[in-house]
Amino acid sequence: MCSVSLDHEGEVPPFEQLAAILREQIASGELAPGQKMPSITTLAQRYDIATSTARKALALLRKDGLIRTRRGWGTFVTKD
Repeated sequence: MCSVSLDHEGEVPPFEQLAAILREQIASGELAPGQKMPSITTLAQRYDIATSTARKALALLRKDGLIRTRRGWGTFVTKD
């Protein structure tokens, strides 16, 4: 299970909190370039959020160029 939890009552929306956590994991190498990201369902269960919230977090990372999605394969950390 996850050691970091989201503040569901805070001012920062949960999808932004999750995106920040995942950004940090990418920056630290915990999620390495080319590594498959956890699925939306897995993220939702791990952080006790709706799948739509997890999807929004991944959309932010995709917009920033940190991840890419291949239909039928999954979502991966981009290679530098």
